[in-house]
Amino acid sequence: MFRKTTIGLAFAAAIGFQVTPHAGEQIFLDDFDGDSLAPHWEVLNEDADSYIVEDGALLSIATDVGSLSKGTATNIFRLKNQLPKGDWVATLEYRMPYQTGRETPYLALYQDKDNYIVVSGGAWSYYNGTRGARLYLTGSKAVKGKSNYASNVVWGGASGVAFNEDTAPNPFVLRITKKGRSYTPAIRLSNGAEATWQEFQTITLLRPRGGLAFGILQAEKVNGETPILVDHVKIETLD
Repeated sequence: MFRKTTIGLAFAAAIGFQVTPHAGEQIFLDDFDGDSLAPHWEVLNEDADSYIVEDGALLSIATDVGSLSKGTATNIFRLKNQLPKGDWVATLEYRMPYQTGRETPYLALYQDKDNYIVVSGGAWSYYNGTRGARLYLTGSKAVKGKSNYASNVVWGGASGVAFNEDTAPNPFVLRITKKGRSYTPAIRLSNGAEATWQEFQTITLLRPRGGLAFGILQAEKVNGETPILVDHVKIETLD
């Protein structure tokens, strides 16, 4: 989805297991408790027939291939509120039924197709003759249209059998932790009562652009639709 260049995106060669950052004050929480999207969100490339707020969650559906870097992603939910000065932690908790095996949920700082940081937990499940079932944690960065990315497998899946909502480690939490000029992507995988964080080393961004945003993509054209059920979005200061 993104071309590789060398503009200073620093990633570790492998994912490490990390403890949760010590969060301070909660300054924003949307748990989608209502029957409509709150006014602090704007929706870029809106398709109003493909999302709804109900039963304490936001359900959004991607029905075609989309790309943040090409500006073709629909229903990018971007927060109008300013992010806090200093250090902070932003999290997105969601569930996925994995109906197509090409789902890419994401959490981002997003201005436009040329300027963003994106953390995504993408699926590559058995489909159309491919082998294996994997979930990837990917960190992507673009500055003035120059972009690169890195990703690693965070869950091995069902060894060649397509996984679904019952076999994948739902629910998931995507996280961006900001410390100074550094932004660390992470994902939490749940397996019963246990939950494990995995993260990359940092992305360095000198001049952040855009607001906190999230959504769902189809990574490539497949048959079927790609839903995501978002439980909440939260921002906390970092002690």
